[in-house]
Amino acid sequence: MSEIRKNDLVTVEIQDLAYGGLGVARHNGFVVFVPNALPGERVAARIVKKKANHAQAVLERIEQASPHRIANPPCPVYDRCGGCTWQNLPHEEQTRWKEKQVVDTLRHLGRQEAFETRPILRSPLAFRYRNKMEYSWGIEPSERHGAPQLVLGFHKPGRFDRILPVPACLLQPEALDELHATLLQWAREQGFGAHDPRRHEGFLRHAVMRYSFTTGESILLLLTHEGELTSKEQLVERLRERVGGFKAFVWGINRGVADVARIEEERWVWGNPILEEEVNGLRFEISPQSFFQTNTAGAALLYAKVAELAELAADSRLLDAYCGTGAIGLHCACQAGGVVGVEMVTEAIWNARRNAERNGIDNTVFLAAPMPRGLELARCAAGGAFSHVVIDPPRGGMDKRSLAGLIDLQAPTFLYVSCNPATLARDIVTICEGGYVIDVVQPVDMFPQTYHIETIVRLRRRDG
Repeated sequence: MSEIRKNDLVTVEIQDLAYGGLGVARHNGFVVFVPNALPGERVAARIVKKKANHAQAVLERIEQASPHRIANPPCPVYDRCGGCTWQNLPHEEQTRWKEKQVVDTLRHLGRQEAFETRPILRSPLAFRYRNKMEYSWGIEPSERHGAPQLVLGFHKPGRFDRILPVPACLLQPEALDELHATLLQWAREQGFGAHDPRRHEGFLRHAVMRYSFTTGESILLLLTHEGELTSKEQLVERLRERVGGFKAFVWGINRGVADVARIEEERWVWGNPILEEEVNGLRFEISPQSFFQTNTAGAALLYAKVAELAELAADSRLLDAYCGTGAIGLHCACQAGGVVGVEMVTEAIWNARRNAERNGIDNTVFLAAPMPRGLELARCAAGGAFSHVVIDPPRGGMDKRSLAGLIDLQAPTFLYVSCNPATLARDIVTICEGGYVIDVVQPVDMFPQTYHIETIVRLRRRDG
């Protein structure tokens, strides 16, 4: 058996798909990860990195293709973007592998065996489903003439300092394609430069676009470094002319070093930057920087399923941790005696309170506080013990202190909503050590064409 080395060209059979979209093969006792390779394929791959027990490779050629492979994915930058890594698979196959990955992760990392897995809920839309897009500005050589030019796109895989120009994204509504094109043309005419993350200088940083599938309206957030945004009124006029339903523009300053699309200071606002979305008969106000599920149609499935799995009664008290604009809590409030929501983003809590009011829901309390301080406030507001806890934390999962505080509530029913199977499995271990057992696992396909997957896990207290 020859030892595998960097730069070796190896022929391997792809046996599995790892979370992250990499094909998994074995060669001379090593696990080899190959991007853009599908199970059932025989491929030639070149080793680019070797670790103690696995290696990373790049795909050189496909010697025997999977019958499921889509030879020509619809996106022209699919193979360079790194976003829609599963466009080479039919939607049905994507969901089959996602369901398997959730179960495998909970069993291997979460050390769980006995639980009911329900069939994955598939997003009604496979393309054009996103209601929010975050783009970055950069300076890149033109593909036509090679000269440097301003571009608006996504970070190239593994590069914080390089931007891939994206003329149109198939995950966003067509109205945002026109918004993107109009904004880029205007910015080039103005001669603006892009922020350089290495030197922390340059003007344009991010463009955030949001869209309502209910009203057909859109808004634009333009984030820059310090400087003067000239001809912004001209930009607004163009957007009003070319983008049907364009509603508002916000110019904001971000002085931070981190490459995060957050506004530190609003400099100029045109229009009303509050969007409205309807989900399962409930109306939601969404502020520019508030969290809301990016797949509106998928969110309807997700929220309805959370409320169903909660099995609420008129005397139920539910804690909605990381409540955002209150979407989960308000869906549950229609069946529960009371709901307390906690969220650290004050703007989102304002939205949550307004959303409760506009939907005629009067059995909710929404509190602006970071975890775990929010738990102390929630206990006081509840007026009694919680019967249900629902958490929908950030992608990184729960911090140990906050999770311990939630477990200490000893609610009979605990629902964990997650977009990251690995951190979900990690936290599930802690929750089960705290006296819970997994009851039901419900995968939800919120992000077609990508490897990302949303999961709802219902746990019950062993003494409940």
